[in-house]
Amino acid sequence: MKKSFWLIMVLLVLSVSIFGKVTITAAVWSWDLEKYKKIAAEFTKIYPDIEVQFVVNEPDVNGFLTAQVAAKKPLPDVVVQSWEALPYPVSQGWIYPVDEFLKNDPDIRYVPKALKEAFMYNNKTYALPERLHFQGIYINLDLLKKLNLTKPPYEWSVEQFKLYLRKSTTREYSGINHLWDFDNVMAAVLNKNTTYWSFNPTKWEFDLVNGGWLPAIKLQKELKSIPGLVSDDLKNDELRNKSEMDDYQKKFGKDADAFRESKVLTGLHGTWDWSWIRTLPWKFDFYPLPLDPKIGLRMPVHVNYAFMTSTTKYPKEAFLFLKFLTYDPRGVVARLKIDNANGVENGWNIDWFIPATMHPDVVSYFDSLKIPDGVKWLLKKLDKAVRVDMWKTVPGWDQATWDVIFPVSEKVRRGEVQPEVVAAETQEKANKIIKEAWAEFSKKLAEVEKKFPELRKQIEGK
Repeated sequence: MKKSFWLIMVLLVLSVSIFGKVTITAAVWSWDLEKYKKIAAEFTKIYPDIEVQFVVNEPDVNGFLTAQVAAKKPLPDVVVQSWEALPYPVSQGWIYPVDEFLKNDPDIRYVPKALKEAFMYNNKTYALPERLHFQGIYINLDLLKKLNLTKPPYEWSVEQFKLYLRKSTTREYSGINHLWDFDNVMAAVLNKNTTYWSFNPTKWEFDLVNGGWLPAIKLQKELKSIPGLVSDDLKNDELRNKSEMDDYQKKFGKDADAFRESKVLTGLHGTWDWSWIRTLPWKFDFYPLPLDPKIGLRMPVHVNYAFMTSTTKYPKEAFLFLKFLTYDPRGVVARLKIDNANGVENGWNIDWFIPATMHPDVVSYFDSLKIPDGVKWLLKKLDKAVRVDMWKTVPGWDQATWDVIFPVSEKVRRGEVQPEVVAAETQEKANKIIKEAWAEFSKKLAEVEKKFPELRKQIEGK
């Protein structure tokens, strides 16, 4: 009798274990599939009753989702790491707002406000930041020492930045490799209210007149006016096409790569350039863009995001995996360890990423990585982050910037027009596009919000 009882109990436990298991699907880029399988394996160690299966989102996230819907195939429960325009899937009603899960979650407090609210519309959170990239300055520590210059503080001012670039500009060396896009991103640093291309995210409009655009252009012009300071400005394709030496070749050598050959003090780049930056043959560190002391540190970041879909049958389980990928310290550290296991070359980690959380466990492990000290310092200052990849969230962004602002910026850079003269007219044209695009998006969003509760009732069988 006792044997029969225990046999029944064992079978009951096994049946609960088997039938209680939930399977969720996640869409991932093909080149990251194996990595995310490892991440999922760590997830299931904590949540053994949730299995994660993957599909590949080819050719791109939004295209993949569109194709799935067109073919009447189910959407994945979670979409991993997108850097595409979020308004599109939101306007189609494909995304599940996650605020109900964030409400009482103690871990979300470690995600800085600028990142936590990065993907919100109408006070609803449609995506979460998964990984970041800093945009800033790589500085050549070997050349710094050679020029008898002391290492600057990470919170260096614009005046200090200019001084270092001038002092390192000689007949043999240059201060910085290029200033392409410098004015656009510095518009997010030199004004407390604006971001990339002087867009004000609070007012949801460009402010070229009073934002950071004009002071950023002024700074860029000042630096470019100093002969030889910007190494790439010495290049002249017209002369090279005639097999003649340009000023870059005369200064650095016919086949020279001045930055790699340690003849340029600083490089304007992002952490996304790591695959080749880590191969540089000299010691370097990573710095934020220089600040205005009256404004303080504003750190430009690019944010890749993840989200869960509105059609998921298992929203609680899908969110647990979404959280594991984004701000769960256990998941973030597990992922950092997976990257860390790929090894070290030239004294640097081959693979790593910048998390979107300042959780102490994450910061502590991040400090152990073989990456530039400046990046570690910046993670501790993540609450000073300002998003500059606004094309991911602002409807009409590409049309307003590339069709209106960019052509004007090019004329300004060539000295054909004065920025103060064209700022008001340009921002008016750009803002008209943004306003119209937002109005159209708002109508679709209102319809999506209206249909969402009924959609969930159908899926949940209520």
